[in-house]
Amino acid sequence: MANAVEYTPSGDAAVSQFERHRSDLIRSRRAMNMLFVGGFLLVLFASIQVSQFHPDRLASGLPRIFEYFGTIMPNLELDKLFLGRGENGRAVPGSITFWYSDFWVYIRLIFETILMALTATILGAAVAFLLCFPASRNLAPNSVIYALSRRFMEFCRGVPEILYALVLVFAVGIGPLAGVLAIAIHTAGALGKLFSEVNENASMRPVEGIRGVGGSWFEEIRYGIVPQILPNFTSYTLLRFEINVRASSIVGFVGAGGIGQELNRVISLYSDDRVVAVLLLVVLTVTLIDLLSERLRMHFIGKENFR
Repeated sequence: MANAVEYTPSGDAAVSQFERHRSDLIRSRRAMNMLFVGGFLLVLFASIQVSQFHPDRLASGLPRIFEYFGTIMPNLELDKLFLGRGENGRAVPGSITFWYSDFWVYIRLIFETILMALTATILGAAVAFLLCFPASRNLAPNSVIYALSRRFMEFCRGVPEILYALVLVFAVGIGPLAGVLAIAIHTAGALGKLFSEVNENASMRPVEGIRGVGGSWFEEIRYGIVPQILPNFTSYTLLRFEINVRASSIVGFVGAGGIGQELNRVISLYSDDRVVAVLLLVVLTVTLIDLLSERLRMHFIGKENFR
């Protein structure tokens, strides 16, 4: 037959060589997998030992968590629960009004916290947007700019917000400005990394087309990349806003404003029932923001992407 494959001695040698090479690759891959699994198990064992993550200790400690919450809960009395303030303007002990006697102070500080998070997110996202393009492997003009952009973003997100806040409180004084700047710096580093990874997954066909007709680097980014990645950027920015609301509550512990400053005050006064009152409002606020962010993300990305 004209199309039949003729096996010759040289053809058999080539097939044998291919099989040997394939077997070598399989052995090499198997050895690498075993080495990886062994290293992972070793690190996991060391982590368990260092963190003392022992089941018996965890089981004995869980009931104490509930005991602790039992000691800090407010002393509410059912028959006085919904009583308002008396003729003298004072709340009745045992009522919700007494527990939340500083309710409007908390609301004002939580509103201040949300504004801090919003400002910090806008500032950080703007810096991240500018840095993410030179920090993307497929878009960086050269390796020096790529490395500098990457290292700068690593520095920004490598230091915790509270440490930035400590330095900035010393520099600009006690108040929300230090908290906003601290969170904005960390946001720029964290979002910049996420944005650059989105850029590296974008299709380069539009960029190649713009480059082929003589477009500049800025035109490649503006018309070839930005339309592709904008929905993902928006989604990550909204997620970061939620994180920043929680972060704003933490930086307040060092005098950077917001509800965290009040939380630090009631903790230092050993006013446990007030601590619970503030924490409940913070959790409620974060939940509401999470629901709102989810709706905004679906609006920008499209409901069909969640099906």
